[in-house]
Amino acid sequence: MGDQRNVILVTVDSLRLDYCSYADELSDTMPTLKRLADDGLAFENAIATGPATHESATTFMTGEHAVERPGSTEITKSQMREHIRAHLRSQRTLAERMSAAGYETAGFTANPWTSRHFGFDAGFDYFEDFMDEDLSKGLVEGGRPENSARYALVQALNWWQGQDMFMSWENYYDEITTWLESADDPYFAWAFLVDPHLPYIPGDEYRSRSRLMTYLANMWMYAGRPDWFDERFRSALLDAYEDTVRHTDAFLSQLLADLEEMDDDPLLIVHADHGELFGEHGRYGHGGYPHEELARVPLVVGNGPNDTVTEPFSLRRLPELVSTLAAGGDYEALTEPWVVTRNRNPTTCIRGKNWKFGRRHDGEELLHTLPGDEDEQLDNEELRAIGCQLVDDWEEAKRERERIIRGVDELPIGSKV
Repeated sequence: MGDQRNVILVTVDSLRLDYCSYADELSDTMPTLKRLADDGLAFENAIATGPATHESATTFMTGEHAVERPGSTEITKSQMREHIRAHLRSQRTLAERMSAAGYETAGFTANPWTSRHFGFDAGFDYFEDFMDEDLSKGLVEGGRPENSARYALVQALNWWQGQDMFMSWENYYDEITTWLESADDPYFAWAFLVDPHLPYIPGDEYRSRSRLMTYLANMWMYAGRPDWFDERFRSALLDAYEDTVRHTDAFLSQLLADLEEMDDDPLLIVHADHGELFGEHGRYGHGGYPHEELARVPLVVGNGPNDTVTEPFSLRRLPELVSTLAAGGDYEALTEPWVVTRNRNPTTCIRGKNWKFGRRHDGEELLHTLPGDEDEQLDNEELRAIGCQLVDDWEEAKRERERIIRGVDELPIGSKV
């Protein structure tokens, strides 16, 4: 076990690649991540398997795309939840792999879609999802935060979107470091940060606009972005998002400083579950069609190899990447000439190094070059035919897996004879 590296995996919700300083020289929001990338392993074409957490995390924690079970495509929350639970139950998770390899494991997630309710605690010796609490951590007496106006607005906007994304990383940072200090080697720790997730409400220390303007910009977005003060509110919204990204980088800076004090030098793997839209393609937020702003995500490995990977890498292979790097293996073998990103409409996209083909749920097919304008179609029938065939093959393989699952579900296992 002595040659196995300790590993910390940091997942950041809704983090756009072009806001990460290592990928965009004009951005200075994540200097710590840039230093990790400059000295470590940086992926330029890491692709999320879906444009929302429930489509991405289910895959990057299991290494398998979720197949549809009877009823799972219904547009109801109960069906969606059971779909996720069934997938997690049927797969070996990243934490289970690491545990089987002799690792002590812990998970800390503030995202409801990755809670124990869905089975994300599988394989973790210690798991905290904060879902059973009343957000009392970090609040003053009486159950209210010191900034009651901020708390009220965030809770109202969370209610509007139907989930709770209030917790900032400071609320559970001490729990992470306390576990790290007591963990036996080798260990695997997973932290899921939600600070850049909408609503975009940065902490006061990182806020570059007035509190009122930040709140109004978020309310403008939730209200459907009416024409009044359009550009002014959009600009304030972008500033608020950038502030939350800067706030997230502070987590990495603090963690590295504390690890140095602990005399610990683990592999530090940082990635996003998906990106975010701010008016591109007429949309805000995430989900829907896997546009490049949503699908292409940051992925950096600190304290490991020093290299830049330009070939497509699917987050589906994140479990393999973690275990390979932990054992000092060949990460280059995990890249592919093309990868799949998909939503549950369903829309399936084939993403090559410099091209992308997508087939929407209504049958419309889209082909364009990368980088480039996704709204401008590429006139290349040969490449279109290749993309079409790859989607056909992938969809047929998926349907075959679904037929097998339905057949197993219909077997009279456990029934009385």
